Amino acid sequence: MVFGNMGDDSATGVAFTRNPSTGARKIFGEYLVNAQGEDVIAGIRTPQPITKGEGRSARSLEEKKPTVYRDLLAWASKLETHCRYVQDIEFTVEKGRLYLLQTRTGKRGIAAALTIAVDLVREGILDQAEAVRRIDPASLDQVLRPTLDP
Repeated sequence: MVFGNMGDDSATGVAFTRNPSTGARKIFGEYLVNAQGEDVIAGIRTPQPITKGEGRSARSLEEKKPTVYRDLLAWASKLETHCRYVQDIEFTVEKGRLYLLQTRTGKRGIAAALTIAVDLVREGILDQAEAVRRIDPASLDQVLRPTLDP
């Protein structure tokens, strides 16, 4: 068992290998320093972003714990390539060392799913037939209908 609540060199968080809203190929998620997993979910404290440039950048994992951030990026890339799809990763940092707790296929919206499918084909991770099979035909209705400009 590992503990993310052992001081300022420990943390816990959740990351997606790509943005689940847009499909952008950039790690996306949040973390809390000196916390356990339930602290992220409970909403008692405000989590910080994984990458700089997402709001509260001065507190991002990328800037505060660059070695942990680099390790997380490396594992995210390996997991996505191995699993052949976007991964939702739960992690803990104990005394500066990254531990992956679990990973699963990441949930995402249809617009992101389309972007991700195209990108995975371009990156050689999926072939076109597999990418098409991963798109739920019923969900395409959401992107084919007229919408308001956000």
